[in-house]
Amino acid sequence: MTYAHIFSLVFSLFPCVIPPYAFRLNRVFGTKRVGWVLFTVFSLLAALQVVRSWHPMGLGLDPGFTLDLFYLLIPVLLLIGMVHIETLFKERMLVEQEEKRMRSELELQVKERTAAQDKSNPELQEEISLRKRGEEELRKSKEQYRFLFDENPQPMWIFDLRSLRFLAFNTAALRYYGFTSAEFRALTARDLCVPAEVDAFLADSIKTSSGVQPRGLCRHVRKDGAVVEVEISALDLMYAGYPARLVLAHDVTARRLLQKQLLQSQKMEVTAQLAGGVADNFNRLITAMEENANVLLQRCHDPAAAEPLKRIAATAGCAAGLTRQLLALVRRHPMRPQPLDLNLLIENQARTLERLLAGKITLKVIRWANLPTIMADPNLVEQILHNLVLNARDAMAGGGSLSISTAIIQMDEARARRHEEARPGTFVCLTVSDTGCGMTVDVQARLFEPFFTTKDPGQATGLGLATVHGLVKQHSGWVEVSSQPGAGSRFTVFFPCGSSCGTVRKQAREEVSPA
Repeated sequence: MTYAHIFSLVFSLFPCVIPPYAFRLNRVFGTKRVGWVLFTVFSLLAALQVVRSWHPMGLGLDPGFTLDLFYLLIPVLLLIGMVHIETLFKERMLVEQEEKRMRSELELQVKERTAAQDKSNPELQEEISLRKRGEEELRKSKEQYRFLFDENPQPMWIFDLRSLRFLAFNTAALRYYGFTSAEFRALTARDLCVPAEVDAFLADSIKTSSGVQPRGLCRHVRKDGAVVEVEISALDLMYAGYPARLVLAHDVTARRLLQKQLLQSQKMEVTAQLAGGVADNFNRLITAMEENANVLLQRCHDPAAAEPLKRIAATAGCAAGLTRQLLALVRRHPMRPQPLDLNLLIENQARTLERLLAGKITLKVIRWANLPTIMADPNLVEQILHNLVLNARDAMAGGGSLSISTAIIQMDEARARRHEEARPGTFVCLTVSDTGCGMTVDVQARLFEPFFTTKDPGQATGLGLATVHGLVKQHSGWVEVSSQPGAGSRFTVFFPCGSSCGTVRKQAREEVSPA
């Protein structure tokens, strides 16, 4: 193999090296045509060289013809490449100029926008500052409202007008009514009212109003069962998306109690002045009439004349009894206290009580075993018992059942607060219960008023229960009444326990005996 053959073989392989580099020129020239042109030209030259070298006759070509063509094509190709590169550079310059122009316009627009924003910035800053001040004032207002609501010394709450459930309440409400937060949230607004006033509350909750308005006086029940009187002021509002009512409760229990006590004191003072001034003089006159009638009756031997004298003496005796009631009413009845066993007194009075009931009413006596004695006047206690039994008899015109019972009770502070006259300590109780017609709340409020009666005029004096109240107060005790219309009544008289109370067993057996 000659040198010419080796050169031809190497030259024929050269086009295979050109395409990879030629095709990479498209990144510079921006086209693939240059690569294909170079590949085609050099492939033809290589093919021509190979054919010429291996052909016996050499195709009649000069051996240097291929090299001459190669040397000629290289400058041509370089010139074409330079022209194309120059064209690309010109296009690149045009693109850069356009980019500079657009960049300048963009910078100009940015400057204009920035100037406009700088011009409006003080107004924006002022608006932001006003908004921040408004938010701060709103936050302070909410904190002030929360403080005024939560820390207000008066009980306050908000309840839903549809479901009546509590939406919010303050600490004073929990403290005043004695509930925990969970217990209060489980209640509704109607649960605070006494049963007799629930309907009135429901009717009032339907009435809407604008602004704060007083809602009148209500009686509420605390957790310990104590009934308190409150003045209600309310404001309708929207709370958490619900139609609601803000309630402020002002406790007037002490004021109302003071007013009642003052009114009762004034009534008793007037009654005392009237009854005390009249009863003494009237009692002397009646006593003198009764004595004179008895003297004349002893000296009279004519039956026809004796009968009017007996009626005069009896009438004088009744009048003397009325004066004694008046004296008991004002606590001026002569009193001779001594140790008294209530069980024994009731047992001794059993037959008298049966006669008072006239056989239409069943009498049952329940005696507390080992009942301690009390310091009391037996005659006055008998009068208390008789008046209570007569009151029960009048309430059972069609017959019924009457129960008289005794007991010993240890009164604590919580229970003592339920009654205005009660006080802590140990007391012996006398209870008279009936199954009669019962009493309304209005009647119970005036029960012990002198001369108050529910009977027709002329049928009663209205001094029976007033006398009971006066005699019990004279014994340093009080009377509690429990009654409902159609459900009977129960009167419980509390007598202070005597010196023997210390020996009483904590659990005493009850003894029941029919009358």
